Amino acid sequence: MGLIPKGITGPVIGKVGPAVGYLWKGKPCLRAYREHINFPNTEGQLRQRDWFLGMVRFASQATSALRLGLRQRANEAGMTEGNLFILWNKQHFQLVDGVLDIDFAKLRIAAGSAADVYFHAPMFKENEVLEVDFEKNTLSLRASGDDRVYLYVYAPGRGEGYLSAPTERRSKILRVQLPEAWSGEEVHLYGFVVDREGRPSNSTYIGVGRVNHYEDRGRYIPLNKNWKDFVDIANEANSTEAPVEAVDKERKALEKPTIDLFGDPPEVP
Repeated sequence: MGLIPKGITGPVIGKVGPAVGYLWKGKPCLRAYREHINFPNTEGQLRQRDWFLGMVRFASQATSALRLGLRQRANEAGMTEGNLFILWNKQHFQLVDGVLDIDFAKLRIAAGSAADVYFHAPMFKENEVLEVDFEKNTLSLRASGDDRVYLYVYAPGRGEGYLSAPTERRSKILRVQLPEAWSGEEVHLYGFVVDREGRPSNSTYIGVGRVNHYEDRGRYIPLNKNWKDFVDIANEANSTEAPVEAVDKERKALEKPTIDLFGDPPEVP
């Protein structure tokens, strides 16, 4: 049974005929109610559901990050943070041969006027430790050392996300202890700032890497590097000749005079 506590002009609470009244963020709302929902399960509808379900799953895992990064914009738009995320990013979720393909580099998980920071390449260390250095945006005069910097990490292989604890802008480094079960997983990284007034910055896609993926010396190897590049670098470093000397030697060899076997014979004095 539905209630109209303030008469016909007041808010509706509960089900009244085909409509349902409810409060959302203190605002009275009304929506249609359908007792019977048909699911013909056509191929097109199944694809549409899989596509939408993929977006909802990502948004549900990123709820803690979206509440920080999209709260203001969502309130202005009169919708939830998850719905705003889907509205802004739906074009970056595509079904390719029945498999959901996500353009992670273009996803927006935060948007606002706060000053952002410059994030460096991530460093994956032992025991699922992830570190990201960052620098102050020198173009912004509004930055404060007390601003909070966050890192959101998403592992598509597990369908899980992880929001770091905040660190102050003045610290210039973010250190995250990822779950042990994430060892070897590919992860995508996003960073953003929340200033002292609670305003977020635009999110930055930092990149992709693999947890615990490192050399014995501890130097991080980006996934987009080919092993051939590192072999070439090693061979160059172990070469007996310096690269500049080798180039000079080759150039001088090309400058040596050559004998033309088919030209006119030299004159005999």
